[in-house]
This record gives sequence, structure tokens and C-alpha cells, in this order.
Amino acid sequence: MSNRGWLRIEIENFGPIASGSFELRPLTLFIGPNNTGKSYAATLVHSIVQAMPAGGVPGVLFFRFRREEKAPPTIRELVNWLFSTEYLEKEVLGRLQNYFSCEDLGVLISWFASKDGVRVRVYSRDAEDGWIFLEGKGSRWSVQGKAPRLPDLERRQETEEVPLDALWRVWRDITETMGLPEDSYYLPAARSGVLQGWRALTAEAVRRVSRWAGIEEIRVPALPGLIGEFLEGLIHASEGLRLRSRAGKRRPFFRSILEVLEKDLLKGTVDFSYPNEVPVPEIVYRTQVKQKKLEIPIQRASSTVGELAPLVLWIKYLLEPREMLVIEEPEAHLHPENQRRVARALVRLVRAGVTVLCTTHSPLILHQVSNHILASRADPARRKELGFTEEDLLREEEVGAYLFRMREDGRGSEIQPLHIEPGFGIPEDEFVRVSEAIGEETYRLTGPLRMELGEE
Repeated sequence: MSNRGWLRIEIENFGPIASGSFELRPLTLFIGPNNTGKSYAATLVHSIVQAMPAGGVPGVLFFRFRREEKAPPTIRELVNWLFSTEYLEKEVLGRLQNYFSCEDLGVLISWFASKDGVRVRVYSRDAEDGWIFLEGKGSRWSVQGKAPRLPDLERRQETEEVPLDALWRVWRDITETMGLPEDSYYLPAARSGVLQGWRALTAEAVRRVSRWAGIEEIRVPALPGLIGEFLEGLIHASEGLRLRSRAGKRRPFFRSILEVLEKDLLKGTVDFSYPNEVPVPEIVYRTQVKQKKLEIPIQRASSTVGELAPLVLWIKYLLEPREMLVIEEPEAHLHPENQRRVARALVRLVRAGVTVLCTTHSPLILHQVSNHILASRADPARRKELGFTEEDLLREEEVGAYLFRMREDGRGSEIQPLHIEPGFGIPEDEFVRVSEAIGEETYRLTGPLRMELGEE
């Protein structure tokens, strides 16, 4: 994603979140206690990006105008339609209903909300005026948009009729100016559990579909939003395996990331397997013990493999530079050393051009990311000595860290930005506070024991 601007989102009274704002930077980290709204905020961002993917939207709008107007539209006409209430309400509100599994969006308004209800504003970092405005009062929600203007394209926007390929290039310029990724993928916290039964969940969906004919689209059964989307992602990933194997395509820009995850962490590979040419593939872990090669179904692999398998498959077959990955709690089921390696993989995703939004409860993730920030300022010889490559470096301005914390009056949470210190990194006060409380408890418990032993 371009550094010309980062998406900034202001939130009031949305779910547990009473108020706050954050910028969607190349690497954005949400930390804080449970039930403070981290996943709500991440899902909101995912909904907005999904509503406006750079590749699909221009095509849909182009052919709509061709069908209704019987003439090629101007760029300005298409951009105005994209930011119209008609389009945004259908796309944004529809995704919120889907991802939060609710027909009535009123359930997403904070219990402590004032009569004004939900308010969301979307800006670019350098813009005073917002581009998307979402408001909700009870069950009545609305979304309005304001089409951005690009100075270097003003004449073309007003007058030029464009073919579809030219429209895609213009829309890419607009998304870069907004700081908007071109698409978004969401790996929910429940991903490893869903992975265990994905073949059973999708078997009925593909039972009557011939994967050789390629006529019907495979669809998963209706499941709650993010879980259903995750399962669809697995199907698309398995299709990506077939397409890439036929075309002989490689993904060199992600090779170093897979080295961290598979070679260094998993000590093996994760992939799809089609035993006996069945339409629904197995997900397997392949490794080698001494001279013996093993292929283990994901259901029998370790929890670490099960947790990281979706991330590996998304990197291999779905993610592209300029897109966004939202991942909840990447540290789940991981030994501390492996948490460090996952942090390195996330940094390398950023360097490969992927926007990463991560919710985490791990101080080790934060500390390792801080080290990657510090490495960018270190002497090259020292970096090399410590094993940092150019793909491991982050600048302070590329990272946004935000603490979600309940207000003292208990009336919802607030989003607090954490200032990243050039000589230190991301503050870890939230985790230090807990560690100090444990240490104090230990001291008070062991005090009498020390007295009994005559140590005091």
C-alpha cells in the first residue's frame, strides 16, 4: 500500500467501543483486554475494504453503466456512483450484517450509547474531509460517501470516457490516495477449529459439482459470516493450487515469508492433497524424520501446525501485494520462540507489500516487532550479525499500535494510540502492569515463608 496516505477511522458507540480512532498503517496492532472491541474494529475495517475492492468494483460499475446508459461512462460518473449512498449502504451495511450475523444492526450499537447512536468516519491521513460516513440509530443505519478528487486527474475525471482497463488504473490511484488496500482477507480466532472439520463442512457443497466440468461454482453451506468466508477462502486456495500448478506460476515475493513459517517454525510444509482424485482435498502437513517422509492430515497434526496452516495457505495461494490480511491472535498455541518467528513473518509480509492488521495478547509479538523497528536504525553490520535482512526492517511510521481499554466509568472502551519511541519501540505498559501485579502477589505470598526460614 502506498505511503501517500493511510486510512484513518473514527468510531463512536460501535459494539463495546465508546470512542476512539486509529490509522490503518502497513502494520497495525490492536492490544488490550478481552471484550474491549478489538475484533469489532478489525471487522469494521474488513467490511469497508471488502466493500470497495480495487479489481472487482470498477468492472461491476463499468458494465452497469454500459447496460443502463448504453455509452461508456466518464471516470467522474463511475467514481460518484462508487461513493453514492445507494452503493455504500448495500455493500457496507450488507457486510456488517453478514460478518456480525445479525439482521438488525441495532444490536451493534453500544449499550451505553447516547441518543446519537453509532458514528463512523473514514478519512485518509492527509484529508480534513471524510469520504465515508456511517450512522446508526436503533435499527436505522445509513452510509454516505464523498467522492475524492485527484488533482492530476481532474480533467480526465470530468470529461474522459474510459475503457475498462483504464478505469482499473484510475481506481488504483484513488485507492492509493485513500490508503485503501485492494482487497482483504480475515483469519478469525476460530480458524484452527474450523480447519479440523472443513472437509465435512464442504463435502455436501461439492457433492454434485464436477471439478472437471468447471460449470457450477462451489459454495459452502450458510454459516456465520467470517467463518463462512474463511471456508470459501479454503476452497479458493485449493483452486489456486490447481491453477498455479497448471500454469507453472511461482510467488517469489512471498518466498522468504514461507521460509520463516515452514522451514524455521514448522520444520515442514502445509499444503493440499487430493487422495484418489476426490473433489474436496485434504489439508496435510509434510515433514521428514531422519530419512522417512511423512504426510500427516491436519486433524492429526500438532496444534501449532493447525493454527498456522491457514496463514501458510493464504500466503501460498490467495494473498497478493497491495492487499490486506487481518489476523486475530497469531500467537495462539505457539511456544514463545515461535511467537517471535510469526512476528518476523508478519514484518516480511509488510515488506512484500501486504497491509497487516493484527489483534494480539502477546507481549512477545510487540517486543519482536519493536526489535524490527530498532533494527532499521542499527548499523548494517550489527543487523547482519543479529540475523536481520532488508526484509526484516520496519520504520516507526509504518507501524500503528493501539490499546483498547475500558473507561474508568465502565461505559464502554476507548482506543488509545501508543506512541512508538525511536530508541525503544512499542510501549508495553499494559503487559508490564500485569507482570508487576503478579510479582507483587508473589512477594506477598513468599514473605511469610522467608520469615519462617529466617531469611528476613
